Amino acid sequence: KQWYQRRVRGMLGMVDPEKPHASSFLSTLQKYDFELSWKLALICKLDKSGLPFFILDKTLYIFEIIGSGVPTLTYSLAILPFTGYLRFYLSFSIAQILDIFTQFTVKNIFKRSRPTYQDNTDMFFTHGPDKFSFPSGHCSRMTMFWYLTSCLMDVETLEYRLLAVVFAVITMSRVFMGRHYISDLLGGMVLGLLNGMVAWHLLWLR
Repeated sequence: KQWYQRRVRGMLGMVDPEKPHASSFLSTLQKYDFELSWKLALICKLDKSGLPFFILDKTLYIFEIIGSGVPTLTYSLAILPFTGYLRFYLSFSIAQILDIFTQFTVKNIFKRSRPTYQDNTDMFFTHGPDKFSFPSGHCSRMTMFWYLTSCLMDVETLEYRLLAVVFAVITMSRVFMGRHYISDLLGGMVLGLLNGMVAWHLLWLR
């Protein structure tokens, strides 16, 4: 089994994640975080030579673009002069600016490198602090969107549930594509929830 795993990793050009050697509780959590994140990324890469992987890879890449801050913020600002929902889109834009500022600040504080077991050179619009891994910007943004959507929409509607599924897919794709570790997602969720609460209770224009 170990021989097979090494052979698969070699064929796919993947390397084991860097594992901490200390025996502290934090280091143990970090070890499991690295190993589980790596195994999830490996699952998505096993079918690289076949059509299923091609479809999955391109689909997840589309979700990566959709969840990026550049398209969402550009759309919100571009539509402002042409919409009757001026306060909504202006508030939405302010919330996104808050999210970008806070996640870039946290990324610069921790400066955690992205996973080394995946080629991340094809990431969409990687600039400045985006080269760092913690927290996940996509996850922070989707969590904030989910919180605001929960405040604005009836959670029993089909539209809300579909949006929630999209947010979840974009969030989980970050690990499956090898862009982030699971702990990056957890950090992004916490940051996104805080940003959503601040945006809704303090910055939202009513």
